[in-house]
Amino acid sequence: MNTDDLRAGNHKAYEMLFTQWYAPLCDYAYGIIYNMAEAEDIVQKMFCRLWDQRNKIEIHTSIKSYLYKMVHNDSLNRIKQQKIREGHHQYLAYAMNSTVENTSDLATHNELNKKIEAAIGNLPPRCREVFELSRFEYLSYAEIAQKLDIASGTVEKQIMKALRLLRVELQDYLIFAVIFLILF
Repeated sequence: MNTDDLRAGNHKAYEMLFTQWYAPLCDYAYGIIYNMAEAEDIVQKMFCRLWDQRNKIEIHTSIKSYLYKMVHNDSLNRIKQQKIREGHHQYLAYAMNSTVENTSDLATHNELNKKIEAAIGNLPPRCREVFELSRFEYLSYAEIAQKLDIASGTVEKQIMKALRLLRVELQDYLIFAVIFLILF
């Protein structure tokens, strides 16, 4: 297959490319991240991105090298995201353990969680959806934009709007809410 077929939107050429390289690329990603479900997700997203951006791609090497490089970079990014998430979880666990030492602290902690859940539930639907994809599914702005078929700028505005609304609604719990919203 040549890149001109892909740029022209040739579905058959794309299907042949997918069929030929999907399994080897999954195996390659698995060798980096050691999780087959994650590896398959990385390769599927890479193929979706390849199709979506077919008009813009500039391949100066072989298509094989290009695909492997994309999967390699995406796998490393996934590892980096996982490490950041784990660090946030560890920090939050440490912060919560150091503050939740007695029954009244535990009650405050539970009350805060309920307030945060209620505040998120009160966000406008699209704003809540974007916020949850960012904070709970750990998607980047670009991934959210692609998933929801909206502009990255719109994602950024929705996140800012959500944080502003949550800040107002959680003003009595601001210090704890800030820790939660930043870390998650």
